[in-house]
Amino acid sequence: MVKLSCATLSFEGFGETNFDKTFRMAPEIGYNHVEFNCWHPFAMTPSMIRSLKERCAETGLSPAAIHLSGGLGGDVCKDFCHKLWAMQAIRALGGRRVVTSGYARGQDGGIDSVIRSLRPLVPAAEELDVLICLENHYQNNLETIEDYRRIFEAIQSRHIGICIDTGHFDASGVDMDALIDEFSHKVNHIHLKENSGVGKKKFTRFGEGTTNNRHIVERMISLGYEGYLSVELSPEIGEHDGRPFTPADLDLPYKLFSVYVNRP
Repeated sequence: MVKLSCATLSFEGFGETNFDKTFRMAPEIGYNHVEFNCWHPFAMTPSMIRSLKERCAETGLSPAAIHLSGGLGGDVCKDFCHKLWAMQAIRALGGRRVVTSGYARGQDGGIDSVIRSLRPLVPAAEELDVLICLENHYQNNLETIEDYRRIFEAIQSRHIGICIDTGHFDASGVDMDALIDEFSHKVNHIHLKENSGVGKKKFTRFGEGTTNNRHIVERMISLGYEGYLSVELSPEIGEHDGRPFTPADLDLPYKLFSVYVNRP
């Protein structure tokens, strides 16, 4: 089953937040599922997790995932503690996906360090039945088809997979059909974002870029994808676009992608 989600960054931006805008605006637009961008320590406290669970119950929103700041790589123990707590938190919320990435390309040990950090997390993810969703980012240690190939050659677990970020793949100039051909069975989460110009990073509002989100979604569904399509209206758009965001900016992707909901 395919479900449509919206990331809290689309409402809240990058700053520390109590998620009030999300709980007010997401149901008004029509989103039933939400991905929590838990990037600041306050967002991961036990009291906040309890609050998120209570407010989800009150508003009818369902937690799709926790999306972490700080990637994999560098300090294995720090990675383990951070990601383990996130896995326990998403289970407490009733979900089972944790999204994370790497660090700047070539930094913090590169892809080898990402693999080292993943190894001890695998048994914990399997015990908790949580999906670790490895998200690609532009100029990141997780960016190319070869990066994912190396991970899956080293680690075989159905609980470790790819979070496709369509805008970041567009920015990196990755051949999406080639990635899907090789790794569709490893995709366990999808971020829908729009970028302007293949091979360069310039995120845009939906409908104003070059990212072929519909093609990617339809190909994945045709190959049996089940899971979330999570809308991300990047706050980075504000760096080059002075127009204020309005609910219409999130209503458009809702209309574009809600047609895929509940399709087998």
